[in-house]
Amino acid sequence: MDKEIENFVEHSDFVLPGIFIFLIVFWSSFFLFGFSVFKISTGLSNFLFDRYILFKYALNYQEKATLEYKIPFYRNLSPALKRKFECNVKYFIRKKIFEGRDNFVVTNDVKLMVAAAASQISFGHFPTIYEHFRKIVIYPDKYFSGATQRYHLGEVQSNGVIKLSWAAFTEGIRVKNDGVHVGFHEMAHALKIEDSTLHDMEHCFMDKVALNEFHKYSSERIRSHIDEGFLREYAFTNSEEFFAVTIEYFFEMPNELKRNEPQVFEYLKQILKLDPLNHQNPVLK
Repeated sequence: MDKEIENFVEHSDFVLPGIFIFLIVFWSSFFLFGFSVFKISTGLSNFLFDRYILFKYALNYQEKATLEYKIPFYRNLSPALKRKFECNVKYFIRKKIFEGRDNFVVTNDVKLMVAAAASQISFGHFPTIYEHFRKIVIYPDKYFSGATQRYHLGEVQSNGVIKLSWAAFTEGIRVKNDGVHVGFHEMAHALKIEDSTLHDMEHCFMDKVALNEFHKYSSERIRSHIDEGFLREYAFTNSEEFFAVTIEYFFEMPNELKRNEPQVFEYLKQILKLDPLNHQNPVLK
């Protein structure tokens, strides 16, 4: 029998081409339909998860009123987007450990404001709760860091801790148009780390092309920086600080950033999937 099969293969002009065609058709079908099924199932699971958290997490009347009074970004949103923002804020609060240091008392309003800052800059990637970061540590004012041997107003640690000075944080909320907001700054660092932390569910959500182009552009700006300009000097420390500082300007002074740094503004729009100048519907598709 083996001899007959071997003889058939040797004298056939069709067996090897047939096998080759079969393999091409099989693997092409697998990649085409397999990828389609993966996309459909992933899209469906994301849709159901979004619906689940929108149903499960809700703010009370007082919490909504606080956001309305203190957070212009939230105040200007359409009703549907307000509901999503509220949900993300509540979801963030539920998943974090908040800890006060140096006798600082963490109240519900403190949690609400921190969660609002985090939710605002990540809103284009809803829902995002910075899964890698489990603990938020808050000091009453600037604090001394043993790691750097200097005083800080905020800090993001790779071990999953975000530290904030409440005095600096509230100053950022109070003065809304100076391009300085320690909450946005530190959450920008955290969001960047979150995007690159592969063992978490939340990762690789930023536009990689735009992100790479942003860092190429910022590195060049830092190398060629000489005189004072529109952005404050700290932005030119390195590419990561350039990213965090420009996000502060992006939300606090969007018109001015667009006018003075149009490329930076466009990169951040693509990276964050947000247009802060479109107040009612800032989320980009």
